[in-house]
Amino acid sequence: AFKRETERLVNELRSSAQYTEQQLDIIADRTFSLLQSSNQIHESLSSVDLQVRHVVQATKGVEGQIDALSKQSEAVYKCSEEIAQSQSQLQAGQKMMNENLKEGVTMLQEAYSNLGEEVGNLRNEAMEIEKQIDSVGETMSSKFQDLQSKADDIENMAGSSLSKQQELLDGQSTALRGLKFLTESQSAALEESR
Repeated sequence: AFKRETERLVNELRSSAQYTEQQLDIIADRTFSLLQSSNQIHESLSSVDLQVRHVVQATKGVEGQIDALSKQSEAVYKCSEEIAQSQSQLQAGQKMMNENLKEGVTMLQEAYSNLGEEVGNLRNEAMEIEKQIDSVGETMSSKFQDLQSKADDIENMAGSSLSKQQELLDGQSTALRGLKFLTESQSAALEESR
């Protein structure tokens, strides 16, 4: 019975040893796997660290770009304010120009209306002057006819007077010749009487 018990214990010990060896093999395999995983984790951490450094550098670059973009935004904002101010001034100028244009158009319309009235007045005055000219022309024509008639009468009278003056001159010449003949006859008679 002791021998059997001893064999049983030996078998149990052998089984325990085999089980322990198997467990140790499993532990070794797991340890190797853990070691590989640890190496992979270390490599991953190194990669992550490198990526973090890259991200930090990229972040610095982005910060620089953000600063530049901020400055550009400020410049654009200032330009926008200047443009808005210029547009406001331009609108004010356009409003003033429109008001001046409206005033000019109103003045032009008033001047055109006044000009129309003046043209109408001038037309009426011209018609009145034309009537006066016609009246004066008729009066002058009538007076000219009267003057022509008087001139004709004067010419006729002058012609008659000239004829009478010629007859008078002829009579005077005849009388002078008779007087001369008489004087010569008297002189001859006186000479003969002596």
